[in-house]
Amino acid sequence: MRLFEYQGKQILKAAGIPIAEGKVVSSVSQVMETAHEVGFPAVVKAQVLAGGRGKAGGVKVAKNETELETYAGEILGMTIKGEVCNELLIDPMMDISTELYAGITLDPGAGKQLLMFSHRGGVDIEAVAESSPEDVLMLHFSAQTPLKQARVLGLLKGTAFDSAIKLKVARVIVALSKAFLDADCTTLEINPLVINSGGDVVALDAKAVIDDSAVPRQPYRCAEEEPKTDRERKAHEIGVHYVPLEGDIAVLAGGAGLAMGTMDMINATEHAAGSFLDTGGGISSEKTVEALRISMSTPGINGALINIFGGINNCEVIAKGVIRYLETDKPGIPLVVKMRGHSQDAGWALLEEHNVPFIKYGTTEEAIRLLVSIMDGDQ
Repeated sequence: MRLFEYQGKQILKAAGIPIAEGKVVSSVSQVMETAHEVGFPAVVKAQVLAGGRGKAGGVKVAKNETELETYAGEILGMTIKGEVCNELLIDPMMDISTELYAGITLDPGAGKQLLMFSHRGGVDIEAVAESSPEDVLMLHFSAQTPLKQARVLGLLKGTAFDSAIKLKVARVIVALSKAFLDADCTTLEINPLVINSGGDVVALDAKAVIDDSAVPRQPYRCAEEEPKTDRERKAHEIGVHYVPLEGDIAVLAGGAGLAMGTMDMINATEHAAGSFLDTGGGISSEKTVEALRISMSTPGINGALINIFGGINNCEVIAKGVIRYLETDKPGIPLVVKMRGHSQDAGWALLEEHNVPFIKYGTTEEAIRLLVSIMDGDQ
């Protein structure tokens, strides 16, 4: 479960990490009531789960009450990547000397927690790791115990900070590791972690993801538990798992593992997965139609791949839903089906009769190549 920024900061604060003390509000009138508490300049920040809110206009710096009221009115109700902003975090503006990055995630390959630290904060850490891997310091640690200060200081030994700053940063990182474990996180990051003009180390932002299995024992609740967009609400209603992404190919698969494997193969081409939809088991023709409507209406989608291994799912039933969708909605977007298993011959016969591109005994890679060739105009 992903948390909003202000909730992530609550986790950090509980662990003793200094944060920018802001106010969470849900109306313009509340914004103005809290203006004197925060002071000016103030940072108006949309509380949404989607990334890229700054580029979308969801973060503004207000120098006075007039600007604060204007920006709050603009951002409240704003839709950012399909998510409506219903709350704002009003933070005090800070005099920043240096921006750092500190984050912890899971490393499945090592079977341990992984700390990542960089002196280049405030930017996409993945881009930094790709362009300048030497600027990202990494350290594994066990899920049984938080990091020790001596280990963190050893990691920071080669940095250009003076000893006092190194000690402050190390204390924050140790506290971050404890917070990560205590809150059952799969991701907990601070970007930026700043050194202000007074030499204090402060968390200005927070990203927290809690292990879904641990949610019942954690006090944090998030609007993510309720679908955000019309597509997510509809997916919830019909009982399928849908996640919008940023690529151009919609993926519908009978199982999360199959869907993820399919997305990996797509992402290895010049295209990328634009949505993830797990049909689950025993999907009907009617739900197949709705699942396709959800996936194909995702912004940026230019093609779709249905990848089904028919165990609980019936290939003939799904084929009927695909045909009904194509006949009623006429999407004008290429779609390829690969399905094997229960009632596959009957399903294949229906697809062939209605001229729907499909793969019989071939592989997922072959289905992707067929779809890409159609999308690129090669067929």
